[in-house]
Amino acid sequence: MNTRQKIGVAVLDVVILIELGISIYLANKTPELFTPIFMKTFFVLAIPTLILARIVIKRLRNVEPSPSL
Repeated sequence: MNTRQKIGVAVLDVVILIELGISIYLANKTPELFTPIFMKTFFVLAIPTLILARIVIKRLRNVEPSPSL
């Protein structure tokens, strides 16, 4: 994993944490429906983020093959 990919993973971690916070905030508005609202919100936000992250990280890899030992 090269430096650009590591930065991409770090950015992904921050985005997922923000999505988690948003999901908890929205679900906390109606405590009696916390779990379904949280799960619906979090998965709707997280799944596209993870798919996009996978595509971006693949595009950031080096074209040259790594040296084998």
